[in-house]
Amino acid sequence: MAKFIRRAVLGGVLSGVAIATVLASTIAASAEDTKVRIAYFLADSMLPALYAQEKGYFAAAGIAPEFIAVQGGPAVVAAIASGEADIGYSSPVPPINGRLNGVPIKMFLQLSQEVDPDKKYTWLVASGASGIKDMAGVKGKKIAFNANGGLCELMWCDHLAATGLTIDDVRPVVLPFPEQEAALEQGNIDATCAINPFYSSISGNTALAPVTIAAGTLHDLTQPLMNDALFASDDWLAANGEAVVKVAQVMDKARHELLGNRAALEGAAVQFMELTPEAAKAFNLPIVKESMAITGADVQRILDAMIATGMQPGPLNGADFVAEVKY
Repeated sequence: MAKFIRRAVLGGVLSGVAIATVLASTIAASAEDTKVRIAYFLADSMLPALYAQEKGYFAAAGIAPEFIAVQGGPAVVAAIASGEADIGYSSPVPPINGRLNGVPIKMFLQLSQEVDPDKKYTWLVASGASGIKDMAGVKGKKIAFNANGGLCELMWCDHLAATGLTIDDVRPVVLPFPEQEAALEQGNIDATCAINPFYSSISGNTALAPVTIAAGTLHDLTQPLMNDALFASDDWLAANGEAVVKVAQVMDKARHELLGNRAALEGAAVQFMELTPEAAKAFNLPIVKESMAITGADVQRILDAMIATGMQPGPLNGADFVAEVKY
């Protein structure tokens, strides 16, 4: 049987989609189907994969996926490194850090991007009670990101630098995305980095009186920036080229279907992202480029930002982190 399982892996249980909904999407697969274990955390750009699983597109392509939910990108890398998962989903920063620390992994598909002026899908948001009105106002405040060494840490570092501040000017707290809204409500943090579906919930929380103080991973998004990727170990990629292409083709089919069918997109956002029907009306997939192909140049922009903010020493070459896939 193809599996779509929510469970704790390497650091906690991801709250979100109801177990009943997950189990209802289990699809029969033939004995010849290629089993692929996918470690992920709930995020808007994973919606096509979850949609494709329910619609049976993976099974039709001869792929039997098992979706393994974890808390964040570093835990996804750990799942790949330990052999518990075959493919991982996260922002580019954790697999970059993983490879630099000796984990032989490469990114092979990008699922989302951001670009100015209005296609931005990461946000820095503060509670009304914090008194924060803009980036300068976070100085001395308690700020959160979902994981050390993730895209949200890079976002905070970049936007702080653009304001003349550094991470040393704030008090960082690491909290998984599902826990951040409650922490804002309780005053345990003053501001956080959020993605959808969590940003949608926070921004709609009138009691919280949230203030969005920045949008976009980097303050300069005049050119499209890759936001996340699928990745796998060098050995797995070398041994499973056909499965990689099939996964890409299934994702491509689901993305095009959701982009072309507003009702299907909103229904999937309600089902898998736990958005209200009203919130789903404003939901969009974080897609700028039609193609999911990834190049060294796409990764280089992330590397350059990591170097500029002190997250990594340089120089680094984007091509070293990519396995290009033709699908």
